[in-house]
Amino acid sequence: MKKINYSINNYNDLEEILICPICKEKLNIDKISLTCPNNHTFNISKKGTAVLYKTSKLKNDKIYTKDLFVKRRNFINCGFYNELYDKIYNIIKNYENKIILDMGSGEGTHDYKIKQFLNSNTSKIIGIDLSKDAVDLFNDYIDNNFLGIVADLNNVPFVNNTIDIILNILSPSNEMEMARLLKKDGIIIKVTPKMQYLHELREALNIKDYENEKIINENINKKYEIISKEEYVKTFPLDGNSLNYLINMTPLLSNYKEIPKIDYITIALNIYVLKKKNN
Repeated sequence: MKKINYSINNYNDLEEILICPICKEKLNIDKISLTCPNNHTFNISKKGTAVLYKTSKLKNDKIYTKDLFVKRRNFINCGFYNELYDKIYNIIKNYENKIILDMGSGEGTHDYKIKQFLNSNTSKIIGIDLSKDAVDLFNDYIDNNFLGIVADLNNVPFVNNTIDIILNILSPSNEMEMARLLKKDGIIIKVTPKMQYLHELREALNIKDYENEKIINENINKKYEIISKEEYVKTFPLDGNSLNYLINMTPLLSNYKEIPKIDYITIALNIYVLKKKNN
């Protein structure tokens, strides 16, 4: 099946919860476009991608380019995060026929890896990112239960309280928007970097470590009920290919011309399962 047909199937399934990012009216599928009663129209490309944003004129990002996302995909495919996917699967494995929304999905490989764990599970995984380059790559994996959408994390084109599970993996987040989208009994799986995350790279470049974990935990605790928290810490050897992918996927390196050799890299993450607080 062509990508655009997979995309149309997904949008048909989502039609009850889709809203126009401009006027907030209901979006309907119309051949190869999404339209609202106010005639705002969003075309679906041959790659299966629709830009559900207030304007189709997206800025070209000089740092977050297609090449960076490809290198990030290659790095992820080296297997450094495989145990993370297993941990996430163990959280969501009992949720069937659910909508899983990744807010800040990038090029989609994390989500695709998680999908492989789900096997026959019929849950639909939707990725949201403002980079069209990233979402086009996300839709390399498109099928009837897997779709990337170009949209603003601050203005997600879905109805209130319609998402069962929100993923937020190493990406900025909008807590108010997450709270708006999440069902009453829904959960958020939020993955944040520990201080040791990519420590060898940061040490080699004399770049400060990530924000203090205690502060991150306190901020999360203020906004959510923490159901569980789990760590994933593992150090891996790097070969020439994986080091090249790491260097070229990292925005931090845009100002560096010479990169010292790094033999190992540490993947260190906190995995939170969160619920909305009862106010």
